[in-house]
Amino acid sequence: MSVVFIDQSKVNFEVLEGTIGSGEAYITRVVNDEISESLGGGIVKMKGCKFPWTVRYDEIIYVLEGEIIIYDEMKRERKIGKNGDVFFIEKDTPIVYETNSNGSFFFSLYPANWSKKS
Repeated sequence: MSVVFIDQSKVNFEVLEGTIGSGEAYITRVVNDEISESLGGGIVKMKGCKFPWTVRYDEIIYVLEGEIIIYDEMKRERKIGKNGDVFFIEKDTPIVYETNSNGSFFFSLYPANWSKKS
């Protein structure tokens, strides 16, 4: 057992490929399967774009700033989250992450090594 500290100066964002629209999105995976096989987490920053995805894990999203929209394609429902709001997204749910302006969120997912289990 241990505590892992991740200094913000060591956090690097990369372009989130697959976005739709004129804006852009960036992601950093600060807790990955090198740190934990069970839990993953990171931060996404979005500006004027959409990102369709089917989550292959359970995910919790905490909106850090701005406005984040999650469109549930199965229920055909759009939920708008603002600073401090939380979303829970169940495994295998097709969604679209979206923002009309600027927004960022922290995400936590289980399992961290989901891509190796598919």
